Amino acid sequence: MSLARPAAVTGRAWDTARLPPTQGGRLAERRTFVTFTASVVAVNVASLAGNGLAFRWVDPWSMGVWHTLLLLANYLTVFRLGLVNGMGRELPFALGRGDRSRAERIASTSQTASLVGGALVALTFAILLAARWNAGGTWRLALSSMAVVATSTFYLTYLQATFRSDADFDRLARVHWVQAVLMVLLPASVSLFGFAGLCVHTAVQSVIVTLLAHAWRPLVVPSRFEGRLARELVGIGLPLFAFGYLQTLAAGFDRVILLRRAGVEAVGYYAPAVAVVAAMAIVPGAVATYVYPRMSYALGQGRAPQEMRRTALGGAAVSLAAGLPLAVAGWLAAPPLIAHFFPRYEASIPAVRWSLLAGLLWSVSPASQVLGSLKAWTSMAACVGVALVARWTFPWWLSHGHAPLEGVAQGNVAAAAVTGALSLVLVLRATAPRKVAT
Repeated sequence: MSLARPAAVTGRAWDTARLPPTQGGRLAERRTFVTFTASVVAVNVASLAGNGLAFRWVDPWSMGVWHTLLLLANYLTVFRLGLVNGMGRELPFALGRGDRSRAERIASTSQTASLVGGALVALTFAILLAARWNAGGTWRLALSSMAVVATSTFYLTYLQATFRSDADFDRLARVHWVQAVLMVLLPASVSLFGFAGLCVHTAVQSVIVTLLAHAWRPLVVPSRFEGRLARELVGIGLPLFAFGYLQTLAAGFDRVILLRRAGVEAVGYYAPAVAVVAAMAIVPGAVATYVYPRMSYALGQGRAPQEMRRTALGGAAVSLAAGLPLAVAGWLAAPPLIAHFFPRYEASIPAVRWSLLAGLLWSVSPASQVLGSLKAWTSMAACVGVALVARWTFPWWLSHGHAPLEGVAQGNVAAAAVTGALSLVLVLRATAPRKVAT
């Protein structure tokens, strides 16, 4: 059965993208980049502000329960098994070559796998809810809400990976603006209903955003699973997924260490530091989301790896430039702001300040995206391996020599410095001009 060709794939957007860019085309591309980046920034700023204000009405123990389940939801992305990661690399590559039929088949197979994976996530939380039913209303409410959030986000990740052309990024930006507006309403929900308001609002906005992304998706394909194509995508995407999942695993080591050293409430006190790291990742995340598919698309057009160096390093430079003033301002403003507006979380001030520095150092991450586009698996393995060791060793060691909250945050700074420096070295080596034998 043949698949209908969506207009977003078969129209002029992708056909003309293969032509040499004109001055007008370059201006349009920059405008799209700015618009898309602004929408991502708006989402993350609204999320940061909304969740930050929620600290005024949610006690540290309940916040610790919530952030423990957020960590679990991140770890359950293991059900993706690399298929969507393979799509993220192969879909723009196929479109760059003009192979629309293959692009549609890739999307159809990936969509099916994402729906099955989402069902497994929902089942996992259902089992946990049954097991923790007698643990109290906070756990029941949090588990129910997180089941909805994690399941819808699982499918949303697939949808976001299908937005690849400038026109697609414009539509995805509209989804982000709606999400930002919804996040602005979070403090009102929490102030009225407390922890229940946090849970219900987060679940509802997650569903709404996913439905909008589904309605505006550029690739309207049926859910059809091709085993042979799935194996091919997993073969390509599994290294990317493994590297990304291991980084997700490592990013949660600080909270795992705190759970081990001080319990759930310590994770609640550490929540403002987690929010700070998320805030510092706003621009790097937007840059990486935009840059990675475009690098794969360019490679599909036959451009040389060394041509990717400027794009990779430029992304890191933009991220650092955006993060530096935030880190400085946050370091100075954090103590009085937390003491005045969130007095129950004063113990988190040292962790928040060190997390600002860690977030700044992690902002070089967009540069490493080129390693995935080039399939430089050895370099990626070295980078992720060092990150795993550093993100456990430094926080664990320093949490014993200092107060756990501050020690863990300081350990993240050391890990970010080591991993960031290594990633830049590996990017420079991977994109170095190749010597031609004479």
